[in-house]
Amino acid sequence: MNTVIQLRPSQSEKPTVRGGRAKNADYRQREYLTESEVDKLLATAGDSRNPVRDRLLVLMAFRHAFRVSELVSLRWEQIHLDTATIHVKRAKNGTPGNHGPSG
Repeated sequence: MNTVIQLRPSQSEKPTVRGGRAKNADYRQREYLTESEVDKLLATAGDSRNPVRDRLLVLMAFRHAFRVSELVSLRWEQIHLDTATIHVKRAKNGTPGNHGPSG
């Protein structure tokens, strides 16, 4: 008994496949949040099970322009309380550096 397998075409209709996705500007008008949008996020984070942690994560991401992967990969060794700095290891070939309290 021979079974014929029907293969789907090689070109995908998904927009995330290489060559098929448009520029970011076609999906959204800006690449950042406004301060009022961050304030709304902070208010929502204050209603969570661990509001102090969640508000801190939102503020750090906004003030230091962290990507999600940079934020969740932070370790205590990168935080220097004596100098009030954070050593940031940037993703995507970004330049690592030390950040103060205001960014």
